[in-house]
Amino acid sequence: MIRTRTSGPGLAVLAALTIAVITGCAVRGSPPHASANGAATSPGVSASGGAGGTQGRSGAGGSQGAPAGFGSIAVLAAIARVGPLTAGNSTAATVAPIMTSTVASQVAGVVATVSHLAGDWVRKGDPVVLLDTSQLKLAVDNAQASLASAKIAYAVAQDSTSQDDPKLTLQVQSAQSAVDSAQKNYDSQKALLDLGGTPASSVDQALSQLQQAQANLKAAQTALEQNKKSDVWTLQQSRLAIDQAQVQLETVELNLQNASISAPFGGQIAAVTVNPGMYVSQNTPVFTIVTEGKEITFSIPPADAPNLPVGTSVGFSYQGSTWAVKVSQAPVAPLNGVVPMVAAVPSSFPVPYGAVGTVTYSLTVAHGAVVPIAALQTAEDQTYVFTIQNGKAAVSNVTIVGQSGTMAAVSGIPDGSQLIVSPPPGLLAGSAVQVNAAAAAAPSSAPSAGGGAPLLAAAPGAGASK
Repeated sequence: MIRTRTSGPGLAVLAALTIAVITGCAVRGSPPHASANGAATSPGVSASGGAGGTQGRSGAGGSQGAPAGFGSIAVLAAIARVGPLTAGNSTAATVAPIMTSTVASQVAGVVATVSHLAGDWVRKGDPVVLLDTSQLKLAVDNAQASLASAKIAYAVAQDSTSQDDPKLTLQVQSAQSAVDSAQKNYDSQKALLDLGGTPASSVDQALSQLQQAQANLKAAQTALEQNKKSDVWTLQQSRLAIDQAQVQLETVELNLQNASISAPFGGQIAAVTVNPGMYVSQNTPVFTIVTEGKEITFSIPPADAPNLPVGTSVGFSYQGSTWAVKVSQAPVAPLNGVVPMVAAVPSSFPVPYGAVGTVTYSLTVAHGAVVPIAALQTAEDQTYVFTIQNGKAAVSNVTIVGQSGTMAAVSGIPDGSQLIVSPPPGLLAGSAVQVNAAAAAAPSSAPSAGGGAPLLAAAPGAGASK
C-alpha cells in the first residue's frame, strides 16, 4: 500500500470542504417551512426571502435553490386530473322472483286433491288444490229452488192485482152514479120547496141522501187508491225477493268454482301447505307460487340512494362471476333505516332463486383535481402540494373537498398539474427534482373509477443525487 503524507495546509483545505458538504446537506434536509438556520418561514419560503431557495456562499458554485454541488432529487410523481372523485361501495344482495304470491282458499271445505307439488311449473288457471264439492253442490240446488219460488210468488202477486182492480173500479163508478142521482133529487126538492109544493122535511131528507152518496163515493175511491198502492208494494217486495234469490244462487255457484284453487299466474309452485283430507277455512293459505322472471334485491344507506336512480348500472357478483345489471326500482324514502332497491336481470340469468351475492356500485364523492393523499402536505392549518415546474419543486396551497380511500379531490391546482408523491424529507420549493425518464414518458390518463391518478415514477432512492 502506498502511503502519502499531507502537509498542514492540505489538511486545512480538506476540513473546509468537509464543513461545506455537511452544511449543504443540512440545508437540503430541512422541512419546507423552516430555513437552514431554524428560522420559521411559510411553506417553500427561505429565511432570506427567496422563493424556496437557500442562501449559498458567494464564489464558485454558489447559487440560490439547491445547495451548490448537488444534483437533482429523484421523486415519485403523479398527474392531477380535474373530474369526479368516486368511491366504490358494496352490499349483500339476493336473487328473488319478480313476483311471489301466497294463494289462500276463498271458501271453507275439505281438501280432496292436491294436483301440483312444490317445484312444479304451472300455467295461469291450472288447478293446484281441489276441495270437496258435495256440500257446495247442495247449496247451489237450494239456491236454485229459492229463486224459482220467488218467481212464482211474484207471478201470483201480479195476478191478484189484475183481479182486484176492476172490482174496485166498478164500486167507484156505482158510487159516483148514486151521488149524481142524489144530487138531482136534492135539486128537485129544493125547487119544489121554493114553489111551496113540498115540505122542508123532504128537502132535508134529499140532502141527507146526497151526503151519504158522497161519503160512499169517497170510501170507494180510497179503497181503489189503497189497493193500487198495495199492489205496487207487493210487486216490489216480490221483485226484491227474486233479486235476493238470484244473488244467493250466484254466490253459491262462485263458491263451487272457488273449490278449485288455481294458479293466479304462470310460474313455479314454491310450497304447498295442505294435504288431502285437511279442513281449510276461508282465507287459509294453501300454496305459494313464484314467477319465472328474477330480480336482485338489496338495500343501501339513505345517503347513497340519490346516486342510484333507475337505470344506473351496478355489478352483481356470485361465486366468482360478475354481471352488469341495472337498477329498476329506486325509492328514496328509507325503510327500517335503509333504502330497498331492485335491479332487473335478463331472462337468461343463470343464478338460482335465493342466491346471495354482492352488489357493487360507485358514488361521486366530490369534484375537483384528483390527487393521491400521499401528495398532500400540511403546515399548521394549511394544506399544500409540491408540483414540478421547469424541473423544480414548487408549493401550491390546496383545499380538500373530498376523500376516498387513497385519493382526494382538491381545489387550487389546475388540470394536468404534475405532483410530487410522498415528497422526500427536507424537500424545499425551488429544489431541482427529476422523474425517471422512462416513467415520465408514460401517457397520463384521467382518474380511474376509484378516483386514482397515475404515478409517473418510483424514486430509485429519495434524496439520492447523481
